[in-house]
Amino acid sequence: MKRRILISLILGSAFLLTADISAKCFNFSKAKDVSICVDGNDNKARGIAKAACKQNTGSDCGNVTGYSGSSCNSGKVQCVDASGKNQKKISVD
Repeated sequence: MKRRILISLILGSAFLLTADISAKCFNFSKAKDVSICVDGNDNKARGIAKAACKQNTGSDCGNVTGYSGSSCNSGKVQCVDASGKNQKKISVD
């Protein structure tokens, strides 16, 4: 019984760590036509996305308002990678 609990805890922890590592494409309050895709989904990743947005647009993009998943196709929004460069398509998974 203890072994099953231990295995369940290990597998649960691995799942939670994987969920935190997943990459996201973030949207912003002041730059509604820009989506910044970076590796990660934590505060550090949000900071990187915010800096890349500012580098790309030349002004403050505001707060992160959400994310659009792990990919971006240019069309209505401008897809930008973590370095601040425009891309036609980004998939960060």
